[in-house]
Amino acid sequence: MKNTLFCLCICLFIISCDEHFNTNELYGTYASVNYKNTYDTIKLKRNSLYHRNVRDKNNKLVLEMDGKWEIEKDGIIRFHSFFFNLDKDIIKFPQLLSDTLNDGGGWIETKSGNIQFCVGYQIGENCYRKIK
Repeated sequence: MKNTLFCLCICLFIISCDEHFNTNELYGTYASVNYKNTYDTIKLKRNSLYHRNVRDKNNKLVLEMDGKWEIEKDGIIRFHSFFFNLDKDIIKFPQLLSDTLNDGGGWIETKSGNIQFCVGYQIGENCYRKIK
């Protein structure tokens, strides 16, 4: 009985995951979700390139950059030369914008039919959802 219940739980977990997408569906523009201090968009382009715009809470463009991205096995998206935006107040702390040399990444998934990825320290933190 315990084995049957365990198998049922595993099956329900697998069925509830909605992670079906192909590479062509990944191309497009992603926007930060629930950010208060910044508005951040990342456009994933073909040839493993991305373009990024970060605006402060006054809608002023404060960072524009290009870089490379790739999908690693297990659904991980990796960005090379990446600004790790934790939605800090960049008007108050503009020095944060100078840190763009590190790589960043997170798990890419579909949630309720929308493709998104999260790059925060915790699951579900600092997420970007495809908008077009």
